[in-house]
Amino acid sequence: MRFGGWGAKSGNKFGARKSVYKGIEFDSTVERQRYMYLECQEQKGEISCLRRQVRFLIIPKLTRMVAKQLKTKVRYDERVVELPAYYTSDFCYIENGVYVMEDVKNGYSQEIRDYPLRRKLMMQKIKAHNMKGRGQWIFRESVLKGKGLVIKDLKT
Repeated sequence: MRFGGWGAKSGNKFGARKSVYKGIEFDSTVERQRYMYLECQEQKGEISCLRRQVRFLIIPKLTRMVAKQLKTKVRYDERVVELPAYYTSDFCYIENGVYVMEDVKNGYSQEIRDYPLRRKLMMQKIKAHNMKGRGQWIFRESVLKGKGLVIKDLKT
Protein backbone atom coordinates (compact mmCIF):
# COMPACT_ATOMS: atom_id res chain seq x y z
CA MET A 1 0.00 0.00 0.00
CA ARG A 2 1.32 3.44 -0.94
CA PHE A 3 0.68 6.71 0.82
CA GLY A 4 1.19 9.94 -1.20
CA GLY A 5 4.13 10.44 -3.53
CA TRP A 6 4.45 9.32 -7.12
CA GLY A 7 2.23 6.51 -8.28
CA ALA A 8 -0.37 6.99 -5.56
CA LYS A 9 -3.88 7.30 -6.91
CA SER A 10 -5.64 10.12 -5.07
CA GLY A 11 -7.89 12.57 -6.96
CA ASN A 12 -6.36 15.83 -8.10
CA LYS A 13 -3.64 18.01 -6.55
CA PHE A 14 -6.16 19.92 -4.39
CA GLY A 15 -7.50 16.72 -2.81
CA ALA A 16 -10.76 16.76 -4.78
CA ARG A 17 -12.11 13.51 -6.16
CA LYS A 18 -13.98 13.27 -9.42
CA SER A 19 -17.57 12.15 -9.09
CA VAL A 20 -20.35 11.23 -11.52
CA TYR A 21 -24.03 12.18 -11.44
CA LYS A 22 -26.48 11.24 -14.22
CA GLY A 23 -23.54 10.35 -16.46
CA ILE A 24 -21.91 13.78 -15.99
CA GLU A 25 -18.39 13.82 -14.56
CA PHE A 26 -17.61 16.56 -12.04
CA ASP A 27 -14.19 17.69 -10.81
CA SER A 28 -15.23 17.44 -7.16
CA THR A 29 -18.06 16.26 -4.96
CA VAL A 30 -18.73 19.89 -3.93
CA GLU A 31 -19.21 20.84 -7.59
CA ARG A 32 -21.53 17.86 -8.06
CA GLN A 33 -23.59 18.79 -5.00
CA ARG A 34 -23.85 22.40 -6.18
CA TYR A 35 -25.04 21.18 -9.59
CA MET A 36 -27.67 19.00 -7.92
CA TYR A 37 -28.90 22.03 -5.95
CA LEU A 38 -28.98 24.26 -9.04
CA GLU A 39 -30.79 21.55 -11.00
CA CYS A 40 -33.44 21.46 -8.27
CA GLN A 41 -33.70 25.28 -8.42
CA GLU A 42 -34.19 25.06 -12.19
CA GLN A 43 -36.98 22.50 -11.78
CA LYS A 44 -38.70 24.84 -9.29
CA GLY A 45 -38.42 27.69 -11.81
CA GLU A 46 -36.16 29.87 -9.64
CA ILE A 47 -33.37 29.79 -12.24
CA SER A 48 -33.31 28.93 -15.95
CA CYS A 49 -30.89 27.95 -18.73
CA LEU A 50 -28.49 26.04 -16.43
CA ARG A 51 -25.30 25.12 -18.30
CA ARG A 52 -21.97 23.60 -17.26
CA GLN A 53 -18.39 24.41 -18.26
CA VAL A 54 -19.12 27.53 -20.29
CA ARG A 55 -15.98 28.96 -21.89
CA PHE A 56 -15.33 32.70 -22.25
CA LEU A 57 -12.54 34.37 -24.22
CA ILE A 58 -10.67 36.70 -21.85
CA ILE A 59 -7.55 37.47 -23.91
CA PRO A 60 -7.70 37.20 -27.71
CA LYS A 61 -4.92 35.59 -29.70
CA LEU A 62 -1.97 37.79 -30.61
CA THR A 63 -0.98 37.74 -34.27
CA ARG A 64 1.47 39.48 -36.56
CA MET A 65 1.75 39.78 -40.30
CA VAL A 66 4.71 38.05 -41.93
CA ALA A 67 5.83 38.87 -45.47
CA LYS A 68 6.64 35.94 -47.74
CA GLN A 69 8.38 36.62 -51.05
CA LEU A 70 6.82 34.72 -53.93
CA LYS A 71 8.19 34.69 -57.51
CA THR A 72 6.27 37.74 -58.68
CA LYS A 73 4.86 39.35 -55.54
CA VAL A 74 4.95 39.52 -51.77
CA ARG A 75 2.24 37.68 -49.84
CA TYR A 76 1.40 38.58 -46.25
CA ASP A 77 0.37 35.81 -43.89
CA GLU A 78 -1.03 36.15 -40.40
CA ARG A 79 0.99 34.20 -37.81
CA VAL A 80 -0.14 33.47 -34.28
CA VAL A 81 2.36 34.81 -31.74
CA GLU A 82 0.38 34.01 -28.57
CA LEU A 83 -2.61 31.70 -28.18
CA PRO A 84 -5.86 33.04 -26.70
CA ALA A 85 -6.69 32.66 -23.00
CA TYR A 86 -10.07 31.39 -21.84
CA TYR A 87 -11.98 31.32 -18.59
CA THR A 88 -14.23 28.31 -18.05
CA SER A 89 -17.05 28.86 -15.60
CA ASP A 90 -18.38 25.86 -13.68
CA PHE A 91 -22.01 26.92 -14.07
CA CYS A 92 -23.95 29.60 -15.92
CA TYR A 93 -27.64 30.31 -15.49
CA ILE A 94 -30.22 33.07 -15.44
CA GLU A 95 -31.56 34.15 -12.05
CA ASN A 96 -34.14 36.97 -11.81
CA GLY A 97 -33.21 38.21 -15.29
CA VAL A 98 -29.48 38.35 -14.44
CA TYR A 99 -26.91 36.09 -16.16
CA VAL A 100 -24.85 34.41 -13.41
CA MET A 101 -21.40 32.88 -13.94
CA GLU A 102 -20.59 30.68 -10.96
CA ASP A 103 -17.36 29.02 -9.96
CA VAL A 104 -17.07 26.40 -7.21
CA LYS A 105 -13.75 26.36 -5.32
CA ASN A 106 -12.33 25.08 -2.11
CA GLY A 107 -10.58 27.63 0.16
CA TYR A 108 -7.13 26.51 -1.00
CA SER A 109 -7.57 26.47 -4.79
CA GLN A 110 -9.30 29.85 -4.68
CA GLU A 111 -6.02 31.71 -4.13
CA ILE A 112 -3.38 29.73 -6.03
CA ARG A 113 -2.15 29.32 -9.57
CA ASP A 114 -3.68 31.51 -12.22
CA TYR A 115 -7.25 31.59 -10.89
CA PRO A 116 -7.04 35.08 -9.29
CA LEU A 117 -5.73 36.55 -12.56
CA ARG A 118 -8.37 34.83 -14.68
CA ARG A 119 -11.04 35.94 -12.21
CA LYS A 120 -9.87 39.57 -12.50
CA LEU A 121 -9.86 39.40 -16.28
CA MET A 122 -13.35 37.89 -16.24
CA MET A 123 -14.54 40.63 -13.88
CA GLN A 124 -13.26 43.24 -16.37
CA LYS A 125 -15.16 41.50 -19.17
CA ILE A 126 -18.33 41.50 -17.05
CA LYS A 127 -17.90 45.19 -16.18
CA ALA A 128 -17.45 46.11 -19.86
CA HIS A 129 -20.53 44.08 -20.81
CA ASN A 130 -22.68 45.65 -18.08
CA MET A 131 -21.63 49.17 -19.12
CA LYS A 132 -22.91 48.53 -22.67
CA GLY A 133 -26.41 47.98 -21.28
CA ARG A 134 -27.07 44.65 -23.00
CA GLY A 135 -28.26 42.84 -19.89
CA GLN A 136 -26.75 42.35 -16.47
CA TRP A 137 -24.01 39.79 -15.75
CA ILE A 138 -22.65 38.86 -12.32
CA PHE A 139 -19.81 36.62 -11.11
CA ARG A 140 -20.59 34.32 -8.18
CA GLU A 141 -18.08 32.31 -6.18
CA SER A 142 -19.09 29.30 -4.12
CA VAL A 143 -16.21 28.57 -1.75
CA LEU A 144 -16.03 25.55 0.54
CA LYS A 145 -15.06 26.75 4.03
CA GLY A 146 -15.12 24.18 6.79
CA LYS A 147 -18.17 22.04 6.20
CA GLY A 148 -20.28 24.71 4.52
CA LEU A 149 -20.43 26.51 1.20
CA VAL A 150 -19.99 30.30 1.30
CA ILE A 151 -21.64 31.92 -1.71
CA LYS A 152 -20.75 35.49 -2.60
CA ASP A 153 -21.33 37.73 -5.58
CA LEU A 154 -18.22 39.64 -6.63
CA LYS A 155 -18.88 43.28 -7.43
CA THR A 156 -17.62 44.81 -10.67
